[in-house]
Amino acid sequence: MGFEQLAALKTQLNQGGNRKEVASRLTSSPVDATREIKQPPKPSRTSADAAARAVTTLQRHFPHAFPHRPAPKIPLKVGILKDVLARAASLGLSERDARNGVKLWCRGQRYWTCLVEGDMRVDLTGAISGVVTAVEAEYGKSQEKTRLTRTREQIAKSRNGQPR
Repeated sequence: MGFEQLAALKTQLNQGGNRKEVASRLTSSPVDATREIKQPPKPSRTSADAAARAVTTLQRHFPHAFPHRPAPKIPLKVGILKDVLARAASLGLSERDARNGVKLWCRGQRYWTCLVEGDMRVDLTGAISGVVTAVEAEYGKSQEKTRLTRTREQIAKSRNGQPR
């Protein structure tokens, strides 16, 4: 506020001007409180979260086929996805979430290392429904090798970018 404006306000006060008019000039415009308060963003539902929730649901309903940690994973029967999709609606899972849940379960070191030639495969109830073949066991080993190679490459890449 400049000197001239202050002088004008002083004369208005001395003349007994309307105090509300003077006060409104001195203060800024009122703030709309509803606009100023920002709500935190809601966390987005990612497909990874949905797949993890699907795995939890499968573990709850089929503990013999989807054991909880620390128990090792066991080879699932070939075509188990069809069985899971047939029961997905009764479990409260969408087809997409059920598919992603089974995909998440059958991916990774714990599952690939359980694929040993001659081990029994199980269905949703835990009943034996096949045997792991040599080709399937070799596939599990190759998947694990690929994962280890990729991890080593990432570690080497991160070390090269940082000073020692």
